[in-house]
Amino acid sequence: MKVYEFAYTDCIYESAMGCMSLHRTKKGAEMAMEHHKNEAKKEFAERKKYWKENNEDWGFKFGENEAWGVCERDVVE
Repeated sequence: MKVYEFAYTDCIYESAMGCMSLHRTKKGAEMAMEHHKNEAKKEFAERKKYWKENNEDWGFKFGENEAWGVCERDVVE
């Protein structure tokens, strides 16, 4: 049986990808990944706004050091 893993890491330089969720379909995993990415974009925008309001240099772009992905996995017994 095959499943699809949605994996994510918040730092491509210091951390490995971790399984966020498993799905029966690739589309399901992709939807979970897009939902996670959209929520992360919202949080990023809030942090960027805070830094701008406090006259700090943000200096980061969204997803610059992060990674998202979907992988096919075999379930074995």
